Amino acid sequence: MRCKSYVENRIRNLKGLMIKNHIDAVIIEKPENVKYFSNFNPVINSSHVYILMRPDEDPILLVHSLRADHAREESAIDKISLYGKWGDNVPVAMDPIDAIKCLMGEADGTLGLELDYMNVIQYKEIQEKLKPKKIESVSHMLNMMKIVKDEYEISCIRKSAELVDMGVKTTIDYLTQGYSEAEASTEGQYAMRKLWHQKYRDSEVCGYGTSEGGMIDSLHVWCLSENHISYGCDAPKHYYPKEGDLTLPMAWAKTDGYHAENERTIIIGGASEFKNHAYDSMLHAREAVFSILKPGILFKELYFAAAKVYSDAGFENILPGRIGHGCGCSAHEFPSLAPNNEIPLAPGMVITIEPGLMDKKWGGVRHSDTVLITEDGYERLTKLDNGRIVIHPTHQA
Repeated sequence: MRCKSYVENRIRNLKGLMIKNHIDAVIIEKPENVKYFSNFNPVINSSHVYILMRPDEDPILLVHSLRADHAREESAIDKISLYGKWGDNVPVAMDPIDAIKCLMGEADGTLGLELDYMNVIQYKEIQEKLKPKKIESVSHMLNMMKIVKDEYEISCIRKSAELVDMGVKTTIDYLTQGYSEAEASTEGQYAMRKLWHQKYRDSEVCGYGTSEGGMIDSLHVWCLSENHISYGCDAPKHYYPKEGDLTLPMAWAKTDGYHAENERTIIIGGASEFKNHAYDSMLHAREAVFSILKPGILFKELYFAAAKVYSDAGFENILPGRIGHGCGCSAHEFPSLAPNNEIPLAPGMVITIEPGLMDKKWGGVRHSDTVLITEDGYERLTKLDNGRIVIHPTHQA
């Protein structure tokens, strides 16, 4: 398993932080964090998966008996325990919190939990059954651990970036042929899947499910036009973009659990003077951000560089709340490129650069690139043309 050494290093780092912060035990449950510290993604989380961690013990992956074979196949954590009944598997207990108590005992010190994720019912059950002296949130600590990517994570994101490039490029090609939003998006998504099968079929392209459903496919393309762009995210419509429209194809992908995205605003035929001004302002805002993009710059400085361009251009009343975000196991991972973020950029961070404008009156403009921060600057992992894109549909399909 190529990622095993990386997972082991993450676990060592977490144990070191636990000792430093006087945390005696940690329970990890958020699917993206379980993946990060174990390499296991059950795809559907109808039965919760947990990682149980103490600084002086080997970690335990606790899964429902239904997921036993899958966990044994994928987990980089060797010690796997079961709860719940399924087949001939022998569980520690039927209930997961009872199983945690059997495996860890009562938490006689400080217990770390993901309080931004754990539901109230589980929280109360842990209090009653494990009886910790103190509970602390480890959510921020885990987020800070994940913002600098290791070589394995970057290799996964590179694959995802290649897939989303294909998705957006193909969608634009079909829009140029006169296809509708929905038709062009379908072709873009199919092109992503074909590329995955041709080059990366040994890599899993699943997302992270919820307690009520799974995400077997993480290759997504959608396209929004005109005031629909102001929704930010929605399903494409059976709408044929017409002369003067702004249209925004977007693609997301996860390869082996790691996300990349690509978004490109295109002009259909010719746009109005106002839309052209908004589009040019978006390109200038991107230039301002990329011109200072390097280690040591604060996230908020990137935001203010874009905001100044927009304010000078007359868009101060519709400034975005952020101009990008982290990329990793989550699509919108910590941290945000926002005005209150004083974290400095560091080599190995992967973020999106997407200073955009949205307004329900006329739509919006935004290009989004997935970017790796390097030792002396940055590398754009998404490679598509990032300037002005104008198409002239040849006919209506």
